[in-house]
Amino acid sequence: MPDPTLAFIFPAFANDYLNHPGNLLPGFTDQFNSFIALTENRLHPGLADFDFETCNYLEDELKRQLVTYLYSCAASAALRKSGMIPGFSAGYSMGLYAALFDAGVISLEDGIILIREAYTAIRELVKENRYGMGTLIGLSRQDLIELLQEAGDTLEITNQNAPFSFVISGDYSSVVRILELAREEGALHVRQLPVNTPYHCGFLESAAKQFKTCFPEIEFRPPLTRLHSLIDARELKDSLQIREELTNNLFQPLNWFETMTALVDSGVSTLIECGPSRGLAKNAKFIEGKFRFLSMDAVQG
Repeated sequence: MPDPTLAFIFPAFANDYLNHPGNLLPGFTDQFNSFIALTENRLHPGLADFDFETCNYLEDELKRQLVTYLYSCAASAALRKSGMIPGFSAGYSMGLYAALFDAGVISLEDGIILIREAYTAIRELVKENRYGMGTLIGLSRQDLIELLQEAGDTLEITNQNAPFSFVISGDYSSVVRILELAREEGALHVRQLPVNTPYHCGFLESAAKQFKTCFPEIEFRPPLTRLHSLIDARELKDSLQIREELTNNLFQPLNWFETMTALVDSGVSTLIECGPSRGLAKNAKFIEGKFRFLSMDAVQG
């Protein structure tokens, strides 16, 4: 039976793969290798030479997203086989696809198709223009809004991770400039994210419309675990709401802070980051509440 106090959380992209739990979680390595082989043989050739030690594919945004997805799915599958059955599944940004797989909404193969179609639709729109994303900690939302207005930039706040932690997306040079201005304004931490795509920006709406043309090919099943929207924190209960979430996830701003709050308010006391890093677990330190947020290296199956 699902544990209503347990949630599996899925990251969007991995910055490295050095934290993988192969030696900690029984069954993970075999599960991951089988997922890689299935993808290589049926859907996306070119992943078979992935290597944890060299962290290859980090410069290829699509391959990095695919490997993170397969890693996340293998981690959650291994945890489930060990007897840990979550009551909730939640995906951070592009981690939505792994959350849908974990909740039984889509197959592993359909997740690959959705990731590839979303990436292709976005890249066809942005073409060779250079975009980026960045994170900053230490300013309020109003402070950040005023900073963006003063700079005259068209950047967007595309996610709120905690009360004073945000993600911005837009033109690459503008992202770099605003991060520097934020540091001068007293931000405690700023970081340029290693992505070239302005995920969750409003101008990607036309790409989202193109993306959803692949939905008729996908089988969407009712979720077996509870899902919450990253856009407005509401619970996603049927295929129509899930299709809307997938589409809106590309071009509408997210609020991870509200989603985390909704999970905790629903009774979740343990969250496990089913990914190869500790980014979301570290971010959870800025969110108040009685819960523990574990990365994979802290989990024993």
